[in-house]
Amino acid sequence: MARIAILGAGNGGCAAAADLTMRGHSVALFDLPRFAERLTPIRERGGIEIIGEGFARVDTITTDIAEAMRGAEFVFNPVPAFAHEVFARTCAPYVEDGQTIVTWGKGGACLIYGQVFREAGVGADVALGDTNTLPYGATRMGPTEVRIEARVMELITAAFPGRLIGRVMAALKAAFPEYSIRPAKSVLESILVDYNAITHPAPMICNAARIERGDPTFCLFDKTANTPAVVNLIKLVDRERMALARALGIEAYTLEEEIYHVGWNPKGREHEGVLPLYDAIHTEKLEICEGPFRLDTRHLTEDVPYGLFTYCELGRMLGVPTPVSDALVTIASGLLDRDFRAEGRSLAKLGIDPGWSVERLYEYLESGV
Repeated sequence: MARIAILGAGNGGCAAAADLTMRGHSVALFDLPRFAERLTPIRERGGIEIIGEGFARVDTITTDIAEAMRGAEFVFNPVPAFAHEVFARTCAPYVEDGQTIVTWGKGGACLIYGQVFREAGVGADVALGDTNTLPYGATRMGPTEVRIEARVMELITAAFPGRLIGRVMAALKAAFPEYSIRPAKSVLESILVDYNAITHPAPMICNAARIERGDPTFCLFDKTANTPAVVNLIKLVDRERMALARALGIEAYTLEEEIYHVGWNPKGREHEGVLPLYDAIHTEKLEICEGPFRLDTRHLTEDVPYGLFTYCELGRMLGVPTPVSDALVTIASGLLDRDFRAEGRSLAKLGIDPGWSVERLYEYLESGV
């Protein structure tokens, strides 16, 4: 089995550390020193419990990045998009030949890592990748306990440069042999198939008053929050994403087809096939997730500037209108009194020149130059 480093001890990181340990791998769980308090109870107990599945005794629990990276074949980085650059800069001095580093949760992260490593002069033979989502829907329920609500059984996987996709795929297949690991045509595909950016902002914005009041009964994916009108907004964002994919020559699936592929709604997977979006999105796997209970949370602060705004940037580059996504970026900025366009992940921040042709764009993503 493999030596694996997990960088980041949030919901996804703790789920991964426990799950991969239970699969027989030797895991090092790392977080930044300023978050050392997250690791203290895990270290004291010796590991993490997945509720309903069992306790995993994690081999290494540390705030020492050198210790975490040493000897790791695979490095997985399940953190919010705004932390990608921080983690890339943290691990850059300790990268070893032959390592594969895959960021989970938001496409485009491997472009950030590539830029940081280039600036830092990293000379090691390393493969960089990202996935469009986490392998799990997971929530930390206590200092050493995590609940896995759903396993995302299909991960769209990209590499930068794209010619290294084989190494990135091999890392994920070693970690999750029963998952479908779907190779992306390029990192553009992992950027576009961003389930959180598609599904989170509309119900967050439409239920803003209820969330701001801290309504204890609120659940982002239940039928009182995701009414037919709100689901229609989600569908409009998704269809803008589909238009971007067509302009890039990417064969894409609708959100309701993606829900079928990843197995979020067992009814569709087991009996009925692809469900209408309203039916597909209402599944017990998502409806058990409580909250959020405040507006200043990643459902807006990550998924708008690092998801929807990037859609809008691609739309401007390609001449594809994205009016609904643009409107949601504006409203979210107003709700939180922030400028998500200034904060957001622009094409320039990803190392992409908005003046490039589609052909030049693909050349860069495949070769890295």
